[in-house]
Amino acid sequence: MRLKNGNWVVVCDAGKYVVYENQGDTDRLDLRVISFDENTNPPTHQQGSDRPGRLSSPDGQNASVGDTDWHAQEETRFISMLARQMDGWAKGEPSRRFVLIADPKSMGTLRQSLNDHTLSRIDHSVTGDHAHRPVEAVEALINGA
Repeated sequence: MRLKNGNWVVVCDAGKYVVYENQGDTDRLDLRVISFDENTNPPTHQQGSDRPGRLSSPDGQNASVGDTDWHAQEETRFISMLARQMDGWAKGEPSRRFVLIADPKSMGTLRQSLNDHTLSRIDHSVTGDHAHRPVEAVEALINGA
């Protein structure tokens, strides 16, 4: 795929994102980091210590309630926060275009969380877990797509 100068590449998973801007041209990529964040999200068993709740039914039987998956909730919150940021970036710069690179679960959460205006600015999407790869690998991925 060819990226114009000024296009942004958002690479993320449920715990990290990196946003690059192409400072090259359509023939030669030159991705530069403009924003990043990494979320510390321990497993659920380290976040909650309470046992599952119990409910009583009218016939006197007790039933357990499933555990809350605090880890999954934090992953969703992190991706939703990134979506809000992307919405702001799209609104702030009328000509801004995006390329999304994310693992399948994060891609789904991100697409559901973005507003229609931002979704219309996405030129390409690549599904795969590339958030922890170096910039050279991301450039090679884009050049190969």
